[in-house]
Amino acid sequence: MDLPAPLQWTEHVLFSLLLAVVVRSYVLYGLTGVLKDLVKFLRLLPGVDTLIQFILAREVQTFMNKVSATPVDSEPVKKAVEIPEKGCSAEELLQDMAELKALETVTEDGKVFAYVYTMEDEHAKTLRKAFDMFNDPTGYDGNDKPSARENVVNQFAHTFLHENALSPMVFPALRKMETEVISMVATMLNGDSRCSGSLTTGGTESILMAVKCYRDRARELMPHITEPEIVAPITIHPAFEKAAEYFNLTVCHAPLKPDFTVDLAAFEKLIGKNTVMLAASAPQYPYGIVDPIEDVGRLATKHNLPFHVDGCFGGFMLPWVEKLGYPVPPFDFRVQGVTSVSADVHKYGFGLKGSSVVVYKSSEIRRHQIFAYSSWPGGLFGSPGFSGTRPGANIAASWAALRSLGEDGYMQKAEQLMKTTLAMEEGVDSIQGLSIVGKPAMTAFAIMSTENSGIDILALADAMEARDWHMERQQLPNTLHCTIMPHHIGREMVFINDLTESADEVRGKASLSSKGTAGMYGMVAKIPDRAVVDEFILQFFDKAYKL
Repeated sequence: MDLPAPLQWTEHVLFSLLLAVVVRSYVLYGLTGVLKDLVKFLRLLPGVDTLIQFILAREVQTFMNKVSATPVDSEPVKKAVEIPEKGCSAEELLQDMAELKALETVTEDGKVFAYVYTMEDEHAKTLRKAFDMFNDPTGYDGNDKPSARENVVNQFAHTFLHENALSPMVFPALRKMETEVISMVATMLNGDSRCSGSLTTGGTESILMAVKCYRDRARELMPHITEPEIVAPITIHPAFEKAAEYFNLTVCHAPLKPDFTVDLAAFEKLIGKNTVMLAASAPQYPYGIVDPIEDVGRLATKHNLPFHVDGCFGGFMLPWVEKLGYPVPPFDFRVQGVTSVSADVHKYGFGLKGSSVVVYKSSEIRRHQIFAYSSWPGGLFGSPGFSGTRPGANIAASWAALRSLGEDGYMQKAEQLMKTTLAMEEGVDSIQGLSIVGKPAMTAFAIMSTENSGIDILALADAMEARDWHMERQQLPNTLHCTIMPHHIGREMVFINDLTESADEVRGKASLSSKGTAGMYGMVAKIPDRAVVDEFILQFFDKAYKL
């Protein structure tokens, strides 16, 4: 039966287009190019891409079961893994460690040709001793002597010290621990079982991965954007600038209002045709103030843009502070529009250094983070994050830290640290000429000098350093940053007394503004070309890392 004339015409047009594509591909790329473009063309037809995805998922499952050291479930996890309500005992963790280690590939039998380059000998023992010297997480309880729990965290690190998370199949215990850490963090941040993520080497990598993810998402969904942009407050962590430089984006910074919160009207005006993501902090590192996440979430929803919350600093503190009854504005997956959150295990998660998590609302978003390369003679290559090789020690220690502390342990730490923080803030406000910047939400704050106080805040930092305090100086405007950590517990009055004496020492002495680091910062602040200041920073690091 002949097709109606309009359908015949459509058929001829489609066939002509397909023929043109085939001829062009063959001329330019040969038979391989023809097949590649033919597949692309077919995937545009209704239902074809869905069928391809179904077949791929089935083949991936078959492949994983063939190459994995242990069976891999074909069904997704129905119930998310949560941080236990009560921390696990050292004995429980040791039992867990034995069971996990039993899952792993035994490299000592000489049948593995990649991933592990070490062996159990005297050299390995020396490495463990060196690791302990610089990675012993003491001081969580305000003591110098590690607890039984801390010792077990170290034992986890020891046990998996040489294992490599480059391959999720060779070391299934690492894969289990990593996915469970991600799930525990996701539930802590009020995500659900659809959440997906990665354990990274730190907050910077978590942020880099989020930016890379949304850049690649834009390449797929918004290919017309050739100069992608991020909109964020001026207080956003410099890792976003680093990511933008690495991945060829631009960060558009919104200014702050007099109360040190972001100007939302200015923020929205920066959203334009090239915007591929929004970002904000929970809290801002400089002042400990949580950005208006709900408001930015509404903007993300309104403009149909992904929104990353940088909770690297506060992700492991704000949930517990909120549960203790302190005022914490919503900042996590409860907020409509939030599509990803980062949180550092090695900060208030009390894990080993080099541990952070980036969590996405769904695996559909996370897929844009993953790097895949199928044309290498060395085999099929994929990597979920910036790093290829990833040390098993940090993954294992992160898992052990979350399970050993539990919600009750984190609540206890948060309560202790908040009491110390509030005591310090109250002490600062009692000193003539000093005040706390804005309204901090957790265990961090900044100190500024009040107008006409006669106190140069940078000279105050120099005076405090003469009393053996290591002060964090900030600029635009000049302030002093204080993050309150376990080793500050019980030292509140020492801090306030020294700060009071230092303020009295520098008050009214304008000459101190030209001396010490106060003089250096003052000089830098007067340089109008920030590129010159950037060059100063480059030369500083170049000099610092020379023998």
